[in-house]
Amino acid sequence: MPLRHPRWKEEPAFISTPATTVLARLLPDATTLRLEACAVDDTTAQITLRVRSRQTSVPCPLCTTPARRIHSHYERTLADLPWAAYRVHLQLRVRKWFCRNRSCPRRIFTERLPTVAAPWARRTLRLVQHLVAVGLALGGKAGVHLSQQLALAVSRNTLLRLLRRQPAPSFPTPTVLGVDDFALRKRQT
Repeated sequence: MPLRHPRWKEEPAFISTPATTVLARLLPDATTLRLEACAVDDTTAQITLRVRSRQTSVPCPLCTTPARRIHSHYERTLADLPWAAYRVHLQLRVRKWFCRNRSCPRRIFTERLPTVAAPWARRTLRLVQHLVAVGLALGGKAGVHLSQQLALAVSRNTLLRLLRRQPAPSFPTPTVLGVDDFALRKRQT
């Protein structure tokens, strides 16, 4: 029998109604995540969603051999986009798997959810995308002011760090360079 947290709202009418499918559609990736429970805390304006992965087989990150034996699991907390004035946290139950390939140096690995969050990340990918957009538009200090109004708690250093992690834009190498000879002769450079 799983442990029940006293704040989890698990009313039979709530579970069986179409509202659960609406909540599941608000998840970062409803195809890989399954909603188990929802807790709403009005005093702190926070929604906590307990989710788990739907994957039945996971490839090893090193050798890409599909694994089917589960080693263990642990809880991972991710910040997600806010819903109205409520902060959203995902309590993600992540599994560890045994690699079947005997020549692989990694014997045990954690399942990856590339459409939800990067490995070791504390934010979902869609939250990071929004923060990067705010950082690109406004920068550090002004971005913090806008993100506070949008209920995205972030510091200016975090915004700038997220911007630095973005790949540099690639521009095509010019094939022809022109020099304005007339301006050079008239000394107007």
